[in-house]
Amino acid sequence: MSSSPLPSRSLPRAHPPASIALMALFALLALIIGSVTAASFPRAPAGSFRVLVYSGSAPGSQDTVRAGVDAVRELGAENGFAVEATDDPGVFDDAGLSRFHAVVFNNTSSAREEGNGLGQDGRAALQKYIRAGGGWVGLHDASAGVRDWEWYEGLVGAVSDRGTPVQTGRVEVLDHAHPSTVMLPDLWERTEEWYNWRTDPTGAVHTLAHIRARDGIGGLDESVEHPWSWCQEYDGGRSWFSAGGHSPTAFREDGFLAHLLGGIEWAAGAKPGDCTATRAGSFQRTPLTAGGLTDPVDAAVTPDRRVLVAERTGRLKIVDQRTMRVSTALDLAYGPETAARSDGLTGLALDPGFADNNWLYLLHSDTTGKQLVLSRFTADGNTVDPASEKRLLTLPGRRSTDIGDSRSSGSLAFDRNGHLYASTGDITLPIASGAPNDLRGAILRITPQDDGTYTVPEDNLFASGTVGTRPEIYAMGMRNPYRVTVDPVNGTLFAAGTDADGTVEYFRITEAGQTVRPYCTGGTAGGATDCTPRVDGVPDPASEAPGGAVSGPVYAYDPGSLYRTKFPEYFAGKWLTYDPAGRRFTALSFQRTDQTFSDPRFGPVESGELQSADGVFEDMEWNRPTAAVFGPDGALYVVDSGLAGVTAPGGGDEGAGVFRIDHVGDDRLPGAAITTDRDNGPAPLSVSFTGAGSGLPGDLEVTYAWDFDGDGGTDSTVANPSYTYRVEGRFTARLTVTGPEGTTAMAGQDITVGNTRPRVSVHGLPDGGLFRPGDTLPFTVEVTDDEDGERTRVDCSRILVRSAAGHPGALRPVTGFPGCRGSIVMRSGAVLPSGAHRITVRYTDRGTPSVPELVGHASLTLRTAFQEAEGFTSTGGAHGGAVAGSRAQASGGRALTEIEDGDWVSFNPVSLGSIRSVTVRANPCGIGGTIEFRAGSPDGPLLGSLSVPGVREGGAAVSPTTALKRADGNVRLYMVFANPAWSSERPDLFTVDRLRFHGPGTGKAGAR
Repeated sequence: MSSSPLPSRSLPRAHPPASIALMALFALLALIIGSVTAASFPRAPAGSFRVLVYSGSAPGSQDTVRAGVDAVRELGAENGFAVEATDDPGVFDDAGLSRFHAVVFNNTSSAREEGNGLGQDGRAALQKYIRAGGGWVGLHDASAGVRDWEWYEGLVGAVSDRGTPVQTGRVEVLDHAHPSTVMLPDLWERTEEWYNWRTDPTGAVHTLAHIRARDGIGGLDESVEHPWSWCQEYDGGRSWFSAGGHSPTAFREDGFLAHLLGGIEWAAGAKPGDCTATRAGSFQRTPLTAGGLTDPVDAAVTPDRRVLVAERTGRLKIVDQRTMRVSTALDLAYGPETAARSDGLTGLALDPGFADNNWLYLLHSDTTGKQLVLSRFTADGNTVDPASEKRLLTLPGRRSTDIGDSRSSGSLAFDRNGHLYASTGDITLPIASGAPNDLRGAILRITPQDDGTYTVPEDNLFASGTVGTRPEIYAMGMRNPYRVTVDPVNGTLFAAGTDADGTVEYFRITEAGQTVRPYCTGGTAGGATDCTPRVDGVPDPASEAPGGAVSGPVYAYDPGSLYRTKFPEYFAGKWLTYDPAGRRFTALSFQRTDQTFSDPRFGPVESGELQSADGVFEDMEWNRPTAAVFGPDGALYVVDSGLAGVTAPGGGDEGAGVFRIDHVGDDRLPGAAITTDRDNGPAPLSVSFTGAGSGLPGDLEVTYAWDFDGDGGTDSTVANPSYTYRVEGRFTARLTVTGPEGTTAMAGQDITVGNTRPRVSVHGLPDGGLFRPGDTLPFTVEVTDDEDGERTRVDCSRILVRSAAGHPGALRPVTGFPGCRGSIVMRSGAVLPSGAHRITVRYTDRGTPSVPELVGHASLTLRTAFQEAEGFTSTGGAHGGAVAGSRAQASGGRALTEIEDGDWVSFNPVSLGSIRSVTVRANPCGIGGTIEFRAGSPDGPLLGSLSVPGVREGGAAVSPTTALKRADGNVRLYMVFANPAWSSERPDLFTVDRLRFHGPGTGKAGAR
């Protein structure tokens, strides 16, 4: 089988996210924003332009300088452009530079003012030249810029810190579309002086190629990303840089000459090339929903750009980008018990012929929650008829009360030949053993037929009729392939996951087979034929929500697409993955061909091997991305499931949404956003709208057009209008914002008239209450619905209680009271994760024949009595607060560090209730001090305090305990660290590992 786990790499961490405030929907044009000079430097026509090669004050070998001049002259002669060369800085005046379309800095920074470098007048002329649209090319020593000219450092992109000894290494070529790298191999073997950068330019420029740092180049700083060549639009002009060209031999290499030629042609404007694909701020995120999504897990985009969203709770939503209306196309009608304890709706895929047949496929639990079903449905506009279901496959379900709210995986994907892949992951009960007769824990491949049945491809893992096997299995052995992806161009299957030891693995699968060792009966590992058909299994102790790598889409670039903000060609063939827990995206590049190398240190590489993993969209902030797909427009659509267990005002999950990511490059699209003072209530309903957050940067003028009732007309053109709804029903108010260049953006907001959102409250569970594994937590739910009347008895079956840490019992009516009673049994056995655990309660009213239902909600936070100290809510104090640092000896591998006098951390909320004391485990590695527990603020009422000694022999940890005074209700609990003897010349006070609270807590002990 041509499949193996690709080597894992330490992926780059996201930079601190920028504020994402602008929103847009439709964009067929790009709006150019930036400084405009009085003169505009012309871009050169292909093959007819003039280049200046400047070598003044070059610090390196004169042989290298002459070789560079000769090389550019020869390139000009062969490719039809004129070349002039000089080392005289006097050419840097307005008249002198105006004759050239690009200036090549040939191994010289020439930024120094002394000697033969540029003076103040030369600097000013270069700056004016670039601002007028001129092009700049820099080679090797051009990055040795002076340290007092920030503008020049920005022009280059980075300043060299120090070079390594000349040695052989390899360059990873990432951009195969830019004219300077299109002809280069994936791995380019070179003998160079390799540069370390004073500041990593990643994100500030577009990286064309970077050094393969793991080749072991002596003297090279440790870094995941080590850019070697890049380009950028800079201050009105174009800048291209290559760190190559250290020696004369480089200028005699065909590959380097082609590299240099492409850079010159792009900088001169003679050849196009995108230089924004990896630069921060080049992508713009647009929210397509205004809330109301509950546990969204998957998405698909129709040919007409409607977005289908699958919710684990059993609903299929449709987002219409033309009207901004979000509607429910299908409801699988799970009851509260099924929704809470089954896999739910987990997978969604459109038939390749959807434009003609309207078929879509869902992987979902049946209404009992005991089976998983792969079904085909038929869509009719924005609705899906439940009666159109054709069941292709049925297999046992996996969720159980022993697993809690673990996120079972399920994924569907079609290849170019019409085969449908289905992955079911390895979170099962009993566990997926990798047994060849069990469809769970494997990737299946079938070929759906028009009549709703399927056939099995002949080249699956097991031939039809083989005893003890299922022929639907295509690949098996991966622990939890949460999502599978098919390359739309070549049909390669991709999956990603986290192994039992926490290792992140990527799989590229080109034929059926065994990917890694399977989990066999009783956990025994063996080959596929060694796994006997399973009868019983054992619970998987490693069940968890998805973390680490999840497979996203592979981009197929369509040059014929008219969508102006489609992803650039740079991403063609790259595989996007994402980390729901780490909240970041990564682009993986692969070898396109087999390669061998002359240096014996470098073994041969094969086509398909992982070449590079690079962070993308690092200026965007996510809560928990759970699905990502490319639409037919070349934009990326991302489903964010929101803040785990936190309920939004509209009844969905807080922060959950569907977002479209457009490539805007150096431009921006207008944004559209709607805020209202109310979105539901009886008729007549007066609503105040505001378009705050809409528009363009720099206060550029935009126009507003509001359609309140959805009839397609314009009801208002002011930024902050009001409107009164007099007819009952649900309306989608739509705002269209138009920029000065005609670009538009849209936003929508649902308004429900004739129904009021029910109010939900939970009694018996204190917000911030502390519990232990196995505790039983009783509670009562009270619902008030204005339309039904305050004393109307609540239908308990319409209440859904969700808990990541435990399992709600069946809700029962409260005698003589319009409410329901239930309990949550917190999981016992394994240690529950420290931190906050959310309990959410939702009640869906019945609506009326003319007005749809509404969801009311309540949520609260519970905490385990055992808390990792680094799981604090916030930190601060006189010296900036504590830091969660890695400590191998700490219980969670991390502890509170950088603790100084007056620093504090807080936990919010915390309800101490009957808690009597707390024990803190600390490491006396500093001068020691006290820990004060205070309520409400760092100087609030003192609840208790304890002392931690200074550094001790052997550094053994200590566990002092303090009694806690009573604190009514829930509080923000502060740990304040103090030692007045501390100073900046002395060590920190100590480190803190964990806390353990003592007392009965919130619940009563369950069966152990």
